[in-house]
Amino acid sequence: MKRKTEIALRVVTAVGGGYALAAGTAAALALALPAVQDRSEAVLTATMAALLPCVLTVVMVFAAASALRALAWTAGLTAAIWAAVWGLTALSGGVMGMGS
Repeated sequence: MKRKTEIALRVVTAVGGGYALAAGTAAALALALPAVQDRSEAVLTATMAALLPCVLTVVMVFAAASALRALAWTAGLTAAIWAAVWGLTALSGGVMGMGS
């Protein structure tokens, strides 16, 4: 892979993957934390905690041995967190305040 292509893939992976992973983390924690916190506090805690995976994704993408390996790791982690969101949504009977 050419150097410019490798750098471009890393940047796209860091930005897009970091955002997707942070959004999934925030959603999963916002669904899980109301069991131990008030709903509004759970959302705030989840949003603040979701910044960590975003930053760590950027660091991991540029530290990985190859851009494709970074893409694979980011895609796998993002798929796992969104699967957890789907599972938590199914367990809670849907998202509160949405739908019927």
